Parts: sequence; structure tokens; C-alpha cells
Amino acid sequence: MKKTVLLYNFSEEELPRVKKALLPLKFSLHTVQEEEMDQPVGFLAGLSDDGEKRERPQGNMGKLVVMGGFLGSDLDKLLAAMRKAGFSRDVLKAMITPSNMEWSGPQLYAEILKEHIMMHGKK
Repeated sequence: MKKTVLLYNFSEEELPRVKKALLPLKFSLHTVQEEEMDQPVGFLAGLSDDGEKRERPQGNMGKLVVMGGFLGSDLDKLLAAMRKAGFSRDVLKAMITPSNMEWSGPQLYAEILKEHIMMHGKK
């Protein structure tokens, strides 16, 4: 299975630093464009054939890093690279699972944000 990282809502100024930090890990990187926002994360990561757009939840979406096809050690490497590169703690992270692979990035972000708030208090 191809290891893919989806990047949501990173600015043009941030992308070179993000790519510099993550490309040595040999994961496929995909910067999600505005016209792809409503497509399922599984489709964008190449894990599903269903590219049908989903309804976008209300509210703003912050930065999101979505990982597909990762093993535990891959996740450790990615998180270490993000810390070393000085990624802000406001970047939410999620793994693609059978339960969420048909969700759009904004749907996944909204759910992860709820969980983050429940675990850590206000974001």
C-alpha cells in the first residue's frame, strides 16, 4: 500500500518547509487544492475508487495532515520530522481508517477538532 500524506490548508509560504521536512521520508505528498476539498480522503490518498464529493460541514477548517497506508513506525517518523521542522501544535493530524476513508477533509477535520477539544480543552 502506498504511504500518502495529504496536506490541507497550508499556505504557499509554508509548503516549501513542509515538503523539505517530509520528502526525505519517501512518503507521497499531496497538497489538497480547493476543488478537491470535498472529495473523500481515501480517494485522494489512492485507497478508494469513490471520488464522489461529500457535503462540506459549516465552519472554518484549519491545517490538517492526513496519513494513509501508514504503519506505527511510519507515524513516529512523520511526527518526529514535523516536530523537528517546527510545525505548530495547531496542525491537526489524522490517520485514514476504514471508518473515515469516505469522509471529506473538512468532515474529518471537524471530527478531529471535536475530539481534540474533548481531550485537551479549547483549541
